[in-house]
Amino acid sequence: MTLISLTLLMIQSVVFLAWIALAFRWLFALRADAVAESGTALPGPRWAIRAFRGGLVDKCYARYRLWLGILTLILLGLSLILSLL
Repeated sequence: MTLISLTLLMIQSVVFLAWIALAFRWLFALRADAVAESGTALPGPRWAIRAFRGGLVDKCYARYRLWLGILTLILLGLSLILSLL
């Protein structure tokens, strides 16, 4: 494995860790919304679907969607570069 490949793989792992952290942060925020709307600690599927819909369309989650998209594109680009090396 060349130094370039190793460096790109390390960068990809850091980006993936950032992607995981952001995804879980977004999911926990959506769960908090579902809990707040339902008023119970374990909201049912109806509340979960409402929360996920809110996560996909609400402006307060636009930043999460934007950064998840950017990080996904970076991961795909790095994977493509690594497969060509």
